[in-house]
Amino acid sequence: MALALALSLLIGAALGLLGGGGSILTVPVLTFALHMDPKTAIATSLLIVAVTSLAALIPHALAGRVSFKVGFGFGAAGMAGAYAGGRLAALIPGELLLGGFALMMVATGVAMLRGSRADEARSEKRPPAGGQRMLHIVLHGLVVGAVTGLVGAGGGFLIVPSLVLLGGMGMKQAVATSLLVIAMKSFAGFAGYAGHVHVDLALVLPIVGVAVLGSVLGVVWSKKIAPGALRQGFAWFVLVMAALAVKQALPPSLRETAAYRAVFVGRWPFWAGGAAIASVVIGLLLLENKQLGVSTGCAELCEMPKNPGLRASWRPRFLVGIVLGGVVASLFSGARPTLTMGALDGLVGASQPLKLLVLLGGGVLVGLGARLAGGCTSGHGIVGTALGARASWVATALFMLGGFATTHLFLVGG
Repeated sequence: MALALALSLLIGAALGLLGGGGSILTVPVLTFALHMDPKTAIATSLLIVAVTSLAALIPHALAGRVSFKVGFGFGAAGMAGAYAGGRLAALIPGELLLGGFALMMVATGVAMLRGSRADEARSEKRPPAGGQRMLHIVLHGLVVGAVTGLVGAGGGFLIVPSLVLLGGMGMKQAVATSLLVIAMKSFAGFAGYAGHVHVDLALVLPIVGVAVLGSVLGVVWSKKIAPGALRQGFAWFVLVMAALAVKQALPPSLRETAAYRAVFVGRWPFWAGGAAIASVVIGLLLLENKQLGVSTGCAELCEMPKNPGLRASWRPRFLVGIVLGGVVASLFSGARPTLTMGALDGLVGASQPLKLLVLLGGGVLVGLGARLAGGCTSGHGIVGTALGARASWVATALFMLGGFATTHLFLVGG
C-alpha cells in the first residue's frame, strides 16, 4: 500500500502539471502494487482520475485558464463515448483490455517523446471555424471517450492536441481545459463499469487523498519546471510501465513456450549477444554517425550540472535507456534484482550494506580505470577496435588479460 500511495502522488502531480499522463499510470499502479484484476483496476482508476482531475481543475479555473464552453462540448461527447466504452468492456476479457491499455501507453509515451516541436507545429495550424469546429470537437470527444471507458486512461495526451488544433487554444489553456474533459469522461466511464465491477471505496479514499495532494503540487510546480524536460522524463517512465502492462497481459501459455523462454529467460549464447551489440554499434555509426561509449556518457552526466550545454547530448539518455532496458528484460524474465556477487560473496558474507560498499568501490575503480585508459571496454573493445585504433587494441588486450587473471584467481586458483 505504501508503494501505491507514493506512486499516487506522482499520478496527481502529472495531472496538475500536464493535464494528463497521471491517468495512464493509475491502472499499472493498481495492478502491480495492489494486485487488482484488470477490470477492477480500470474501474477504480476511472474514479481516482475523475476526483483528482477535479481537484487539479480548481486552481486553473481560478486563474481563468479553463474554456468551459469548449470543455463541456468536448466533455459531453466524451462522456457518451466513455459510458459506452465502459459498458462494452463487460464483453471483453480483462487481459485483452490490459493489452489495449499497454498499446495506449506506448502511443502516449512516443507522442510525449516527440516533445515541443509537435506542439509548436500544431499551434501554427488554424482550427476549423464555427460549426465545423464544434462538429470536429464532438467527434474527437466521442472517440477519446470510448478509449477512456474501455481501457481506463483519461486520454489527456489525446485531448490536449485536439483542443490546440480544433479549439485554437494555447498550450496552458488546453492543459487546464483538458482536466475538465478528463473529469467528465472518467466519471462517465466509471458509471459504465459500476454496473458490473465492484470498487472498494475504503481502498480508494487514501489513494485519492494523496493524488489530490500531488495534483495541487503539480499546479504549483508547473510554473517552475521546463515542460519539455518533464515531458521527456515522464514519457520514458510511461514506456516502462507499458512494458509492465504487456507482461501482465501475456497469457501464461505464451510465457511457457520455448521461444519466449529462449528470448527472455535463458541466457543468450555468446554469438547472439555479440550480434545484438554489433547491430547497435553499426546502427549508431551508419544511421546516426555516433560512436558507442558508456564511460563518455557517464563523464557527461557528471559534468552536466556545470555545463548546461551537455543537456542536449544523446549519451546520458542512452545510459538511461540501458538501465531501463535492463529493468524491462528483468521483468519479462521473471527474475528479481539481487546483490548476489558470485565468488565475492565468500569474502563479504551476507551483509547487504557491505555488499553495497563493495559495489560502490568497484564502480569507482572501474570509472577511474576507464578515465585513465581514455575509454571503457565498450568504447575500446567494440568501437575502437572496429575503427582500427591502435590504442584501443592495446587497451582491449590489457582488459582481456586482466579478466583472465582475475577469473583464474577466483574460480580456478580458489
